[in-house]
Amino acid sequence: MDVLSTSVTTSVPTSVPTPSRRRFLQTSTALATASMLGISGEATAAPALHSKHNLAALARSMAGRLILPGELGYMMAAAPNNQRYADILPVAVAMCANDKDVQLCLRWAIDHRQPFAVRSGGHNYAGFSTTKGLLIDVKAMNGISVNEKENTCTIAAGVSNQDMANFFSGSSLAVPSGRCPTVGAAGLVLGGGWGFSATHAGLTCDSLKSSEIVLPNQQLVVAEDKGSYQDLFWGLRGGGGGNFGVNTSFTFNLVDVSHNVTIFNILWPAQKQIELFSALQDLQQNNPTTISTRSKIVPRRAGSNYTMADLQVTTLGQFFGGKEAAMKALEPVLNMLTPVKADIREMTYWQARDYLITDDPNGMYDLRSSYVGEKMSPEGMEMMLRWMLKWPGGSLVPENMGILFAIGGKVRDVPVNATAYPHRNANYIFEMEAAWGPIDKLDVVQRQQQWLREYFTAMSPFVLPQAYVNFPNREQPNWARAYYGPNLDRLKLVKNKYDPHDYFKFEQSIPQK
Repeated sequence: MDVLSTSVTTSVPTSVPTPSRRRFLQTSTALATASMLGISGEATAAPALHSKHNLAALARSMAGRLILPGELGYMMAAAPNNQRYADILPVAVAMCANDKDVQLCLRWAIDHRQPFAVRSGGHNYAGFSTTKGLLIDVKAMNGISVNEKENTCTIAAGVSNQDMANFFSGSSLAVPSGRCPTVGAAGLVLGGGWGFSATHAGLTCDSLKSSEIVLPNQQLVVAEDKGSYQDLFWGLRGGGGGNFGVNTSFTFNLVDVSHNVTIFNILWPAQKQIELFSALQDLQQNNPTTISTRSKIVPRRAGSNYTMADLQVTTLGQFFGGKEAAMKALEPVLNMLTPVKADIREMTYWQARDYLITDDPNGMYDLRSSYVGEKMSPEGMEMMLRWMLKWPGGSLVPENMGILFAIGGKVRDVPVNATAYPHRNANYIFEMEAAWGPIDKLDVVQRQQQWLREYFTAMSPFVLPQAYVNFPNREQPNWARAYYGPNLDRLKLVKNKYDPHDYFKFEQSIPQK
């Protein structure tokens, strides 16, 4: 998940320098920065006004590539995962090749008072990794290295979930990460990091050991759980991306994945929905660290006017152990109702990872998220089903109208204030989506979006007033508290310390006050 649509804000000084003095001050600042970065002042010092000439100068100074509108690859580089925001086009896409490229781009954006966004995978659901200014893309920074002595790995900021899987596949080591292959690991870890290993090995951010980050003043520093940047390191583990700077690498402690796991993919007929959905939550809670599930209720077809005979219950997940033990754990839900499909197989961790991957959501979509503490009540499940029956229709099967992602187990072992990720009191992320295709007319899309708003509001009595920052939406009520809970005030302190001018500012960036 990516982050950070930012807009540079500046305060007007009480005494405005003359144009010549202003140019002198800007040039002096740029030269000082160039000296710090070890690059030429000619490459860094930029005139005060934005122009194509200045973009050309930026392009010449980069080791990577600056792609302008109309150039080969521009539309591909500019496109986000959520096509709702595909019309927000940048003045240029900076494909950064190294840390210095990031520093140069950030310096350029701040000097020219240009909005900017930072992107690794482009999966920010709310479109916060889009901008009409400079898009700083770190996907080309995708190296991975392992320190066998310390049992750690270091990944560059552009590494995706799939890159990590390709690198470690077949080995006995892994970083607990997400299942969507094209999601950037940077956005994933900065927001916490859910995956099918979370209940067993913790969130991705729980394995983070350190991170290199370019601060708003263009300094490249190392944030870790000791030394001068301990507070920043705390904020990077769940505080969301794009709030404090541009992360350029991450070092993780590796976990052992040498033992086999058992995957399960089970679909039941459209009967006993509440009983089954309740039993699946019992299954998870009875095996909090050995099972990880993603359970949902899905219609059998596209369209509208659903009845209960259209709504099926399904679960996908893995058991950390052999098939015999998995079958024993799954027995209560398998015996409740004969499944339509039950794919249950023992395999290696990496084979399971390949089985469990998905690239959804994709295309045009909107979503909401919240958390469930211990278990969703029968009344909550009844309300959920009631709103599924109200689906207004569309060309796509609404496969994600109500999902429970298991996020208890080991995640709950970490104190709420130990990292910026605050949702240690929950067993599930609850998510709902609306999705549409190009064939759907505007009124269909509007009805879906209104349905989603009303459905989310109707579920509020049955969920916690919390939301996952990696599943952001622009209409999230009281979003700062929902994302960060009791850790918000401490995050504000970190924000003010490292970004006092609020350069890293977007619609849902951490507020300074």
